[in-house]
Amino acid sequence: MPNDPQRQNPQPGRDLQQAQPVLPGQRREPQAPQHPQHPQHPQHPQHPQPQRYAESRAHRVMDRAADAVWREVRDFPALAAWHPGIASSTAHPGNPRVRDLVTTDGIRLTEALHAVDDTLMTLEYGFVAHPFPLTDYRARMEVRPEGDTRCSVTWTATFRPAEGDGAALAAQFEAGVFAVGLEALGARGRG
Repeated sequence: MPNDPQRQNPQPGRDLQQAQPVLPGQRREPQAPQHPQHPQHPQHPQHPQPQRYAESRAHRVMDRAADAVWREVRDFPALAAWHPGIASSTAHPGNPRVRDLVTTDGIRLTEALHAVDDTLMTLEYGFVAHPFPLTDYRARMEVRPEGDTRCSVTWTATFRPAEGDGAALAAQFEAGVFAVGLEALGARGRG
């Protein structure tokens, strides 16, 4: 049928999605592409829909100066110095941008530092080796001054869960790792 809209070729640029930037703390919702000649079939079995990212986030205001907190956060290999859930944290031999961790319950992890910005007081890192059912783990810590003697710290991570929506694992990171760590970091230097 010459006037069948399902058989017509789409116009160039029509139905294309504009790429929108994803800011830290935001989630991009992937959408299944539509086949141009079969719009009623949103995807083919050979091209499964991409998995969604899960996100963990913890935020805390601290009665500590931002510069003092940033010095501790920025010392990437020294996580065990302030995080009560980390039994040991050491720089990987020959590369201080990689740290080997052992948690207090015996889990072994290796993390790599991807970016540090001393002006914005942010750092980003990801997993190199871990036992968790996920891929594409990327975490970010950000310290913000709140006057001369206070600051806020936000710790976020995004990842693709191996199965499901990752909500349970995201909650585990948020409550069992990030919030616990920020609580301990906020308590340091008081006394």
